[in-house]
Amino acid sequence: MASGKYFNKGVKALDAPHIGHVVRETADKIVIFGEGDDRYDIPKDKIRFAAANVLVDLPFYEVVKKYKVSRNEPLPTDREHVHATDLPEPVDLAAYEGKYPRSLFNKGVRTQDEEHVGHVMKETDDKVVIWGHYDWRFDVPKSKIIAVGRNIILGMDYKDVFKYKVDRDAPLPTGEPVEKIAEG
Repeated sequence: MASGKYFNKGVKALDAPHIGHVVRETADKIVIFGEGDDRYDIPKDKIRFAAANVLVDLPFYEVVKKYKVSRNEPLPTDREHVHATDLPEPVDLAAYEGKYPRSLFNKGVRTQDEEHVGHVMKETDDKVVIWGHYDWRFDVPKSKIIAVGRNIILGMDYKDVFKYKVDRDAPLPTGEPVEKIAEG
């Protein structure tokens, strides 16, 4: 199961405000990717509370001591894995790239001082909407982009990105509600 009740939520420990986010959920555990190469496979029975974030009922040092796993290990799956019988036709990536050759959607965003800002969730003619850590959202003018490759590089230092911070639930630069992102 790639998604579920906890998928993509931020994770906190009793004494740490952010240890990572859930990247995989099985019937009995959640897999958390933290900073750098940190990965934690935590049993669901260690979860105290889940709403906007997941609270693990342990201090951070115990999470590291008991549940830290190499990020290179295969991700866990449920014992009973169901395969779809009606598989879609293979995706023609060349056609996709031809149709959307310059899309910035889902690219990582970094600053010129090599700090990670987040990922592009929406692109308009003149701005990119970036989802960052701690439920931050930044609406940055495209004129601030100095390079585009695997990541987008902004021509500013990390501290300067906060000039473009907006309420995460504010309408998108196009005037659409933020829920529009989920539609497409």
